[in-house]
Amino acid sequence: MTTESTPSTALHHAPLATAVFDELIASLGEIRDNYVGSAARFQDPLDVAEAYRYVMQVLSAASELFVEGDPDHPRFAPIVSPARKMQGDNPDAIYHFSRIRGDRSYRISGRIDQQCYVSFTIHGAAADGGMAGPLLGDVNNRDFAVDADGRYELVLSADERPGNWLRLEPGAHAVVVRSYFQLPISAQNDPSVYVNIGIVALDELPPPAPLSDDVIAERMREAVAFVRQATLGQTMLGDSVGIPFVAETPNTLPVPYSFRDSGLPVPGAADIVYAMGRWDLGPDEALEMVGRLPAGVFANVMLWNRQMQTLEYRHRITSLNQAQIKLEADGTFRIVIAHRDPRVANWLDTEGHRGGSIFWRFLLPEVDPEAIACRVYTLPVV
Repeated sequence: MTTESTPSTALHHAPLATAVFDELIASLGEIRDNYVGSAARFQDPLDVAEAYRYVMQVLSAASELFVEGDPDHPRFAPIVSPARKMQGDNPDAIYHFSRIRGDRSYRISGRIDQQCYVSFTIHGAAADGGMAGPLLGDVNNRDFAVDADGRYELVLSADERPGNWLRLEPGAHAVVVRSYFQLPISAQNDPSVYVNIGIVALDELPPPAPLSDDVIAERMREAVAFVRQATLGQTMLGDSVGIPFVAETPNTLPVPYSFRDSGLPVPGAADIVYAMGRWDLGPDEALEMVGRLPAGVFANVMLWNRQMQTLEYRHRITSLNQAQIKLEADGTFRIVIAHRDPRVANWLDTEGHRGGSIFWRFLLPEVDPEAIACRVYTLPVV
């Protein structure tokens, strides 16, 4: 005959993890009341439903990126997918994340297939618990050797190494990999598109020890901090005053601005020029965007909801990359955001959202992107 341990006995064996788990439970209550339940953030039933879904997706990311993250035995984990959207995800990119340490050395091995761009950014720990903090170093595939088959190796270490190398600063906490694809079918919608990549520690380390209370508690602590930052710590739509690539007036866009020059301590891509605005449209209104795409590696535009998640892109058109945008005879583009089909070549579907964010990316443009002209007009009665 066997007897099961009582809950109190089991919890006694993991006091640190139990305390952090209690913090998670308390945080979820706070997130329910002060994030999802905040009238200042969400009033529309659609926004509230999406907020609950977003919290569940953030929990999924917290588990994979942090609870399962081991800088001594690293693994690249996908940050986003059609079922896990956050941090301004992108249908035309596949992002990977790994926890690292500044006093270790690592080798990244991979192959470039259909990607038009691959970059590696090293980040310090985020003071607010976010996924990745200040940018400490970056390199892209134009800066390192790739063989005829597209294969490469990149070493991350504090001391310089021969070949492809990126310096690790003492405060290195994470590496983020961005793989961009400019394809007629967006990468996240095409199951044949994937990224061949791996990371290993070069230091001679034994296999991971069996999990202990202090180790799981520390990982859970990072996860809880991330969950709080990604919800309660998120700036509300319209409160991005002072960010140079964000328009302050709805239905307008600013002059595109380089992230590298922004000085923001967040995990943006150093090689990208951004332009972000907000749409706010009545049932029969449409927002027209007219401009010219600069020559460059990649460009796209997408619609985000209030959690910086792309709208549903598997069954609706809520984003367009440069390979998908149909140009006018003079080489300019005309893209229309509307709640119903405006009968134009390039329609971005609002998926029933009265408002949200418009986000443009221009990757390594050869010239500064021009300002995009915006106007609101009334759709004809059908």
